[in-house]
Amino acid sequence: MLRRILNFVLLTAMIIGVAVTYDMKHKAELAADRNARLEADIAKDKDASALLRAEWSLLTQPSRLQAVVQKYADHFQLQPFSPTQIATIDQIPLRPVPDALGGAAKAPERAAAR
Repeated sequence: MLRRILNFVLLTAMIIGVAVTYDMKHKAELAADRNARLEADIAKDKDASALLRAEWSLLTQPSRLQAVVQKYADHFQLQPFSPTQIATIDQIPLRPVPDALGGAAKAPERAAAR
C-alpha cells in the first residue's frame, strides 16, 4: 500500500514537473521571439539613422548651400552679415521665472557688469 502511494506521489510530481518545464519553455520561446523582433527594430532604426545622417551631410554641404542661395537670391533677399548685428549678453532679455502657480512672473535682474 505504501508503495502505491509513493508511486502515485512520484507520478504526480513528474506530471507537475513536465507541466512546469513546458510552461518555462513556452515563456522562453516567447521571450526569444520578442528579443528577435526588438533586435530587428533596432537594426532598422540604426539603418534609418545612418541614412538620415548621410542625407543631412549631403544637404548641408557649403557648396550646395551656396548654389541654393544664389539660385533663390530674389526670394531669400539675403544681405551680407554686419558686425553690428551681433548682440551683447546684456542686450539679450532673460527668460521670466514662473511663479508658484505656473504663471509668468517678473524677469530676474541681471547681475552688475564685471
